[in-house]
Amino acid sequence: MTYYVGENVIIHANVVIASGVVLEALPGSRVIIGEGSCIGSGTVVQAYGGDLVLSIGVSLGRDVLLLGQGTVGQKACIGADSTLVDPQVAASQVIPARSLLARSDVASASPGITEGSPAASTNGKTTDGTAPSNGHTPAAELETALTTSPSVYGRDQVMQLVHTLFPHRRPLNADSESS
Repeated sequence: MTYYVGENVIIHANVVIASGVVLEALPGSRVIIGEGSCIGSGTVVQAYGGDLVLSIGVSLGRDVLLLGQGTVGQKACIGADSTLVDPQVAASQVIPARSLLARSDVASASPGITEGSPAASTNGKTTDGTAPSNGHTPAAELETALTTSPSVYGRDQVMQLVHTLFPHRRPLNADSESS
């Protein structure tokens, strides 16, 4: 079992850490992991701007990304493939797999999401289980923003790599890519 633990990371007794986990705190910050917590493989926990606290008995699924500062309450469960920025998770709260939770000022930096709109969505509902008041789901707003965005960063480089690796490849849809 291999995992990385950086400086200013406090791990209490009886914590289970799977392989491929990265626990790191930037200068002036700490990661504190409470007793009895379980961290799934491939998970990355990075504190910056303050302490990032995983309380007693927290369970993080595989490939979870926790960034910033905040608290994950006692016996909370974060589903696999979820990303949380500056988490504020209540005790015994369950965050479904593949969720995205961020404070609203981080989300407002994304096109199409206005300041103060919820940045978390699970099946069209906010994290407290209610439908957003504006009638639009955050996921729909994000999807609209992504599809109307004029540029996709890295697309040209990926297409150049594909053409280099597969020079005789013919595109399935000639309109979607230039040869």
